[in-house]
Amino acid sequence: MPLTRRSLLSGSLAALLTMTLAACADSGTPAAPAEPLTQQQNDLYAKAKSEPSLTWYSSQDPARNDAVLKAFQARYPGLHATSFRLASGELANRYSQEHQSGVHTAGLVTLSSPDFVQQGRQKGWFDQLSADAFPELRTYPADFYADGVATTGISVFGIGYNTTLVQNPPKNWTDLLSPDYRGKIILGDPRNTPAYIALGTVWLEKYGENFLRGLAGQQLKLVDSMVPGTQQLAAGEGSIGLPSVLTVLNPLKSDGAPLDLTVPDITTGVEFQTMLPAGGPSPDTAKLLYQFLLTPAGQQAFNGTTSSSPVNAPGTVPLPANYQKVTLADAANNRDRVLSLLGVRQ
Repeated sequence: MPLTRRSLLSGSLAALLTMTLAACADSGTPAAPAEPLTQQQNDLYAKAKSEPSLTWYSSQDPARNDAVLKAFQARYPGLHATSFRLASGELANRYSQEHQSGVHTAGLVTLSSPDFVQQGRQKGWFDQLSADAFPELRTYPADFYADGVATTGISVFGIGYNTTLVQNPPKNWTDLLSPDYRGKIILGDPRNTPAYIALGTVWLEKYGENFLRGLAGQQLKLVDSMVPGTQQLAAGEGSIGLPSVLTVLNPLKSDGAPLDLTVPDITTGVEFQTMLPAGGPSPDTAKLLYQFLLTPAGQQAFNGTTSSSPVNAPGTVPLPANYQKVTLADAANNRDRVLSLLGVRQ
């Protein structure tokens, strides 16, 4: 199955982007007066006021979760919601175990785990949502919504580098084959992160097998993930970090680490997907929060200045024009091939 480019924003979506935005603490984008609530929102709001506090399972950065809840509660005063944060894999396991035990804690779930999403769809864990119930879906990019699962944020993959060791940073993936980088590239282990296999699939489609073989010949330094890998990059244990995302790199850079990032013209990324549990607790509050996350205001709060929004919400990182979506099936089909070409033992 070929890769698909993201859909271009339609005229109706462009109109949506002009809608009122709530303030986001670090976006630098001024807030305009809030749009009046629709009748549907008023009806949900009235019922939600009597519900207990919503628990939102979200693997996003806690600061971004807090920003969303602050903006959400400003729009819906009196509603109570908290976020519970674990890494995506841990959060998926916790939700799965709770569900199998008949425990329903999460009113809303946001994480980056394609396997979990597929499993949940097959088992009917999530509500199937329509544009009649959620008008925001009428203008939501089709590439980022299916069967009740909406992508609400994207950490786009780029090339991280140590600015004290790299004077002319690589602009494209093929630049990484330069002899200057031999033995100096820190690579996140693709066996641990499905999105890294997705990036390998993009490389295969765009550059062919010889690129991956050439990358393997650069004497890659394998690390469990690019969270510790970025710390090693900051310490000068390598000059290039691959693949890097601003959500991990920017906090270290803000603390004075000599780090920066370039984003090639063709790339993919880690996609955060949001789902409404079927029969979950505080259902009306959950519907309002889900709905809010589909709006530019919600995505501005969720993504801040380090991630991309499917609707290109102001203040977020612009989504590359050639951003590539890779299906779970494509990544699974290419997994062994990518690992073998990169010289990673399976």
